[in-house]
Amino acid sequence: MNKISFVFSKAIFFTAMTAVIYSTVFNTRVAADSEIPTYFIGYAYDIDSKKLVYSEHHQYVTPTLHQVEYKEPSGEIFATKTIDYSHSYFAPDFTQHNLRNGEKVAVYRRDSVNEKIKYAINYQENSKEDSESNTLKLRPRMVIDAGFDHFITKNWDALLAQESLTIDYLIPSALDHYELTVKENTCTNTTAKKNPESNDIESNDIERNDDESIHCFSISASSFFIGLFSSELGLTYAQNNTSKIIRLIEFRGRSNISDQDGNYQDVNINYTYF
Repeated sequence: MNKISFVFSKAIFFTAMTAVIYSTVFNTRVAADSEIPTYFIGYAYDIDSKKLVYSEHHQYVTPTLHQVEYKEPSGEIFATKTIDYSHSYFAPDFTQHNLRNGEKVAVYRRDSVNEKIKYAINYQENSKEDSESNTLKLRPRMVIDAGFDHFITKNWDALLAQESLTIDYLIPSALDHYELTVKENTCTNTTAKKNPESNDIESNDIERNDDESIHCFSISASSFFIGLFSSELGLTYAQNNTSKIIRLIEFRGRSNISDQDGNYQDVNINYTYF
């Protein structure tokens, strides 16, 4: 599979904004502890077969240290990820190792030189390939890996005001960043309802309760060329109307973890918080 397919990962995920808007949108302030979930699980189902293909087990060890274990349907761990938000919630350091095929990713912030912050990227496609590397300057709109979720929650009001926001999303497999656009969409009735007791899902409306509102967003490539490599992604969030806490409850699109053959599956991931 072409490496650019990694462009549209999960955790993944805006038109040009004015300088004033950017100064608000790209505020990388530390989130309040109460806003950060301690533990949650994502169940990933193949979009076509509806079968469970893996699960993601997320834990915030501290407010700035986020660890993920990826498990086969049997429960066996096949990949791990560590995300460090010490420098930024939008552009964190992270490492990921996929034991299925030996894929390794490492992105970390280097000490600034002449007041310019840079990120080092190391990517190994599989255990048979050599590692590749590059260094990029931090861009004002840069978002890295799970920093995208924090970007959504920190810019919630702008997105609900029908703003289309543009970011430079880092693609480790391409050793570069690409422009992506996110905007709020009308939620449809094609979302999947998770049944943790089963290895499949059935199409249904998202379950709602009286104290939360549901909002759906699309993520797409701003470049036509990049858009050729993947379809649009979908994210669904729930906001508690009392506490105002916002949680990602569903992801639809290209997975950020490959199978044994190095292919990235199209999945529907449903999240449960504990």
